[in-house]
Amino acid sequence: MKILLVTGGTIDRAFAAEFLEKHAFDKVIAVDGGLKFVHEQGVCPLTDIVGDFDTIEPEILETYVKLWEAKKVPVIHKFNPEKDNTDTDIALRLAIEACEQCADAVREIWMLGATGSRLDHVLANITMLLLPYKAGIDAWIMDKNNRISLLHGTRIIKKEDSFGKYISLIPLTSQLRGITLKGVKYPLNDHSISLGDSLCVSNELAGDVAELTVGDGIAVLLETRD
Repeated sequence: MKILLVTGGTIDRAFAAEFLEKHAFDKVIAVDGGLKFVHEQGVCPLTDIVGDFDTIEPEILETYVKLWEAKKVPVIHKFNPEKDNTDTDIALRLAIEACEQCADAVREIWMLGATGSRLDHVLANITMLLLPYKAGIDAWIMDKNNRISLLHGTRIIKKEDSFGKYISLIPLTSQLRGITLKGVKYPLNDHSISLGDSLCVSNELAGDVAELTVGDGIAVLLETRD
């Protein structure tokens, strides 16, 4: 199962259109302000709408309220603005639950609109990648310039599949041990870094294939274009 979350951050429409041409999804979850993009672009299949709806235009929301009342699809999950979790957090947990209930070998969650100028939300969204990671589900945050995921173990990145020029590993846990980087401009062998260390920021592919390994700990892996 592949699930797309569209939340209310910055979405470059040209990039998003190209991304959507390359990927087909089993479920699309619109998160509050992200519903505007889903509505205007006709992203399908829209299965769920989540939020306190403080950033979506009322007339757009009303369109889907009428659909839900008539057909019960898409399902609308409305929450009080004074809640403990962000809208994206709630939607991500909903996506994880859907993946856990399916028997598909492929279980992926992709997020658009999870970055932007609200750095509090950006940082929260990146750390929330731990939720699908702990559930054994692959997850990515995508925008025009970044592909963001978590890494523990080994990841192979082929040049033809790479997202951008730069590859960075940032500790999400207090330490990363057993860092081995092959096929990159700045290789490492069984190295360790601590939270706050910038050693693994802004590396680059040196050949056709890069092999990145984190033996102990969890890193944020950023593949960056600019």
